Amino acid sequence: MGTVERYIFAVTRRLPVKAREEVSLELRGLIEDLLEERVRGQKVSENDVKAVLLELGNPEDLAREYGGEPRYLIGPTLFDTYLTVLKTVGSIVLAVVQTVVVIRAFVSPIGIVEFIVSFLGSLVAASAQVFVWVTLIFAAVEHFGKEELDQAAKGEWSPEQLPEVPDQKRQISLGDPILGIAFSVLFLVMYIMPQRIGVIQMAGGTTTVIPVVNLAMTSYFLPFLIGFIGITVIKEGCKLFWRVWSKRLAIISAVCNGAAIILAYQIFANREFWNPSFVQQLLSANVAPGSGTAEILQWLWPFVTTRFVYVIVIAYVIDTLSALYRGFIADREG
Repeated sequence: MGTVERYIFAVTRRLPVKAREEVSLELRGLIEDLLEERVRGQKVSENDVKAVLLELGNPEDLAREYGGEPRYLIGPTLFDTYLTVLKTVGSIVLAVVQTVVVIRAFVSPIGIVEFIVSFLGSLVAASAQVFVWVTLIFAAVEHFGKEELDQAAKGEWSPEQLPEVPDQKRQISLGDPILGIAFSVLFLVMYIMPQRIGVIQMAGGTTTVIPVVNLAMTSYFLPFLIGFIGITVIKEGCKLFWRVWSKRLAIISAVCNGAAIILAYQIFANREFWNPSFVQQLLSANVAPGSGTAEILQWLWPFVTTRFVYVIVIAYVIDTLSALYRGFIADREG
């Protein structure tokens, strides 16, 4: 009954969310009744299913009957294409905007708060521009090309044209890769401005930032970090492009994670990456006063810096195993 499910999906995806379940049950019952009437106790074949679906007609026309009088800015004929173009163009534009903001921050360093405000403001503005222009273009096509679209929709329909029912277990949400790319780029920018990252003390109208990284070694580790972030962006970009787990995407994710682990070890396991005077600067700035604080910090700082890389490695290993499981299971089931 895979063809039946595809037909029901093709009809209900064009309906309001609240009506989908009820229409799905009603339509499934109707199809079952028509099949029983057709085969009269015999085994249902795929040809029987296709004949019944052809009798019911184009899912778009049936959805219009269930939905009543159509009222929309972008009709069902163009809506799926509209969403695809909106996501694709939006992803490209947001990636370009992030890159421009990073380059601008590198050329003309600014405060971390000012950078975050500028970064988020640029993303919001770019997203709004993409949404408005893509929507206007498709709305214009819908309005001025309505006759051509109606003629194309009235062409001969067959069950072979039914879309596949999406497997929710295989789907990759749009937000995950976008957030992954955004946070990766943000981390790179923060490292480019290491004097802004650390423990902040505000006293007497002055602000003191005690960096957690070694300022003298920033230029040395920057190429490694660019490679580390670049690999993450490539992986998340592939997830954003395909949006569905498969064996191919799982392998790409595993390879990228393996390379990222190697670079992470080169960066975070190296003692030169971390500020060697962090504890002394904390105590001198009186950020952490109190008896016994010095001994605790002297023990805690090396403990954190030497084991931070293990947290990164464990996270990437878990992500790799998850990707391989979902990718290979999805590929086998698909």
